[in-house]
Amino acid sequence: MLEERLLSIDDLGYTCDDIYHSMGYKDTVPEDGILALIDEIHGAIRQCCRPRYVCQILDARQISKQEIEIGGEKFMPGGIICSYLEGMTEACLFVATAGEEYNGYLAELKSQGDIVRDYIADSIGSVIADSCAAAVGKELGKSSQLFHTLPYSPGYCGWNIAEQRRLFSFFPDAPCGVRLSESCLMTPEKSVSGFYGLGAELVPQPYRCEICNNKKCYKRKR
Repeated sequence: MLEERLLSIDDLGYTCDDIYHSMGYKDTVPEDGILALIDEIHGAIRQCCRPRYVCQILDARQISKQEIEIGGEKFMPGGIICSYLEGMTEACLFVATAGEEYNGYLAELKSQGDIVRDYIADSIGSVIADSCAAAVGKELGKSSQLFHTLPYSPGYCGWNIAEQRRLFSFFPDAPCGVRLSESCLMTPEKSVSGFYGLGAELVPQPYRCEICNNKKCYKRKR
């Protein structure tokens, strides 16, 4: 059964440190001028942004070290992701987004030609989209008796982004207003799709970036 949820910024629970990290500051704090801009832009985003997600839980199993089956459809997330899925019996597919409202605000900033404000807003949008996807996991923790993994998305860890089409086939057209391009990129751009693995015997594990060969991943830990 599909579950759709509209969230507020306060529901997402991210911190200022998450925003700083998204901007590239890692363990440091921006200078006062940038902090003031972050406060200003975040305040504007709070007024307009309507993050949301849609998800559904389906039977799932691991077929091999490279392949899984969800709802009768086969996916090839590859060896890195499959290494986290031993004991999976169900999967929660999801699409989450910062929303069209945020996209409109970002387009307005871009039209003004202020690259600093544009960059800050773009970074906050990434945090919002990721936090919206994380909200699916938090809800699973409340509603399911099964253990669950972290979220995994097409395009990461060697998973072919073209499998977005298969994932989206489980949802109505434009779930939460999110559309796929011919190249399988999502619009609004601050959107995330993927799945959580669930199972009574599944052992939750953190991301292990050291075994990933994608040196350009923006989430990579050094």
